[in-house]
Amino acid sequence: MKKRFKGRNKVGRFILKTIILLGVVGFSFAFFFKIFYAKINLNLDNEIYLNYLVHDALGNYSITDLASLNSTEFLLKYSLGLEKVDNLVAKEEVNESPLEVEKEKPKDDENSSLNQEPLVYLFNSHQTEGYKTNFLDNFNINNTVLIGSYILKEYLTDLGIGTIVEEQKVADVLKNNGWKYGSSYRASRLLLEDAKNNHPSLKYFIDIHRDAGQISSTPVAIAGAKYAKLMFVVGLDNPNYAVNLAETEKLNELLKAENVSLSRGIIKKQGKGVNGVYNQDFAPYTFLIEVGGEYNTIEEINNSLKILAKVLHKYITETENGQKET
Repeated sequence: MKKRFKGRNKVGRFILKTIILLGVVGFSFAFFFKIFYAKINLNLDNEIYLNYLVHDALGNYSITDLASLNSTEFLLKYSLGLEKVDNLVAKEEVNESPLEVEKEKPKDDENSSLNQEPLVYLFNSHQTEGYKTNFLDNFNINNTVLIGSYILKEYLTDLGIGTIVEEQKVADVLKNNGWKYGSSYRASRLLLEDAKNNHPSLKYFIDIHRDAGQISSTPVAIAGAKYAKLMFVVGLDNPNYAVNLAETEKLNELLKAENVSLSRGIIKKQGKGVNGVYNQDFAPYTFLIEVGGEYNTIEEINNSLKILAKVLHKYITETENGQKET
């Protein structure tokens, strides 16, 4: 009887030791992997990363896929460590803009004329507004509204709409002019003016933001897929706000026609404590769109931007064709 009891004790101790050993090994692996992994200098190719976002919706890659990429282009362009540029300074003569954007190749479709010169200018007055973090942080990738602008550009380009994204840092414009963060719209106004001067064909100006609302206010599931809700902001302190509001309402109706669940509607802002203009006095087709919120993932943002691109394509096509007819 004692022998049998001792045998059971040995088995129990063996199992316990095995569990403890496996726990120690697993913890040690995770601990040291995190330390050494964070020190790896991984450089990602911007085109490949955006291709994953836009065409694969982040569903078909692994860490090893990303680790095999070897271009510094992504980090330069999409983590706000952009190539060296001359940053704007208010009320001073500005040299020729360093922003170089290749003209998109016309596509063989009925809207190819929209793609001959850039029509859409995407910018971010608050460039560093971020989305929910994930393992990409270890690759020095910040999933921000700037990333969202590049994703939207890819979709618009695929649809035949010539689009450029502002690459200069708002933070640098603020610094060069001695302005604080509260003057971000003032800084982006300089970038707007510079973009229009260098690309006279630009007509539609879209400031992409993300909301800072509650976690329940921005995600939405549609047909088994997750999306980020969109909201439009119109500043009523703009003396010509009625025109901007009317165009925003058209855009919102087109979005609701795609799926009413995607729209959070239009919020109107004015008075003390808010900007109230949001550069919408710059042109009648100037929009401020809140794409999701801080709790949305980049996958959800990607899904919504694909829908937004379709809506913008329809809106721009109808607007351009309507103006031609008149």
